[in-house]
Amino acid sequence: MYLLYSDESGDPGKSNQGNHFILSSLLVHESRWHECFGLIKQLRANLKQEYGINRNDELHANKNIAGRGALWGTMYSKEMRVKLFKAVLEAISQMPGAKTMSICINKSSSQLERKSGRDIHDTAWRFMLQRFDNFISRKSTDKDYGIVFHDTGHDVEIRKLMRKIRVFNYVPSKYGKSRNLPLTSLIEDPVPRDSAHSQFIQLVDYIAYCLFRKIEPTEKYPELKELYNMLEPVALKEVSSSNDLGIVYYPLN
Repeated sequence: MYLLYSDESGDPGKSNQGNHFILSSLLVHESRWHECFGLIKQLRANLKQEYGINRNDELHANKNIAGRGALWGTMYSKEMRVKLFKAVLEAISQMPGAKTMSICINKSSSQLERKSGRDIHDTAWRFMLQRFDNFISRKSTDKDYGIVFHDTGHDVEIRKLMRKIRVFNYVPSKYGKSRNLPLTSLIEDPVPRDSAHSQFIQLVDYIAYCLFRKIEPTEKYPELKELYNMLEPVALKEVSSSNDLGIVYYPLN
């Protein structure tokens, strides 16, 4: 069984929070879950010792880099906060058997000018679920399955989309006709989890925000622009032929 943990960065709507919407994920096989969780426990112990962040305090990328959230009331320098960010990404990059992938939607593209925020959100999730299903189908010698855990929000929309594409998933063919390729490797409805209670989803929040700042850098924290490259060792590279970081960009132009 493969477990996919997901989180978002940016807003699928077109009125605020930049020109891109990011959906990221961390894939962990059940057989390696305890090993991966062991790395998280070690990370949290290190953050407790160096930053005073309690092990049950929520890690939130945007807040932590700004000195808020779990770091509220402390006086750590920007350099120390960037160091914290790197420590989280390094822990992810060392997870045995884990894989990361991200969907990056350019909301400002002329191809999407008539699309609503709901359309953009569904597109990102459709791409993510299709690639998760493809990965499981191609990876497993014996039939394996996957289940999705996501941060709370848009619960109904994600559940409806999953139910739909497990039955009807029309994919364009190079021969001009669409084929129905239902997602047969994904089981159960997606499971919403409050990120405050899911250590894995908290890490995915760092992945998504890091990609957002790679695509839309900020002058205040220019160091974040290159940090997504730290995830190359665990990137699910087969999801895209345009890069080695497991990022699906849409539209392509």
